[in-house]
This record gives sequence, C-alpha cells and structure tokens, in this order.
Amino acid sequence: MKLPPVFMLIALSLWQPGCSEPPPNPCVESLRQRDSVLLARADSLLRLRDTLPGETYLSNLEQMRAEEQRLFLDVQECDFGKDLVSYNYWYRGRLKFPGKVRQELYRLKPEMEER
Repeated sequence: MKLPPVFMLIALSLWQPGCSEPPPNPCVESLRQRDSVLLARADSLLRLRDTLPGETYLSNLEQMRAEEQRLFLDVQECDFGKDLVSYNYWYRGRLKFPGKVRQELYRLKPEMEER
C-alpha cells in the first residue's frame, strides 16, 4: 500500500524537531572529561597526603597544577556557543575560584618557606 504524500509530510514534520537539535560540542565534552579526570586524580592525591614524602607530594601537586593551567588555556580557546551550563561551569566556577590543587599549594607554601 502506497501512502499519500500528505501522510509523508505529516510524518516528516513530526520527525524533524527531534533531528533539529544541534549535536553536542566535542570541545566542551572533551574539556569536561579532562576536568573530571584531573579532579579525581587530585582527590586521590590529597587522600595520600600523609603517606607520600613531602617533596614527592609537592612535585605531584605542581605537575597537576601545570596540567590544570593547560586545561584552563584550552577552556579559553573553546567556543561554548549557546551552552550556558558549560560556560557558567567554567567561567563562573572553575576559572574564577581556586581549585583543590591550587588551594593545597597555597596551604603548603608557608610550610615550604619555613624549611
């Protein structure tokens, strides 16, 4: 049985709104993924604070801070388009306030000067 053209137009008009959503921005997804990995590594390193030697702990923190700064540079190069949730996460959150790694480095700074 062949469908009349009217039914085809109705079917296409119902199907089109679901297909008109823009695809997710790969830049935004990549940044979020890198950030979650970095935060998980920072959490595990902070839990090992008392078991690692001081210099090893500090060098790992500095390495993570350098990686975090590279991530932040990539964030500034990314075009968020209309994705306000991701834009606000980065520009009103992560870039604006010091993260766990940076706070821990600030905490250790006076201790390092006393040595």
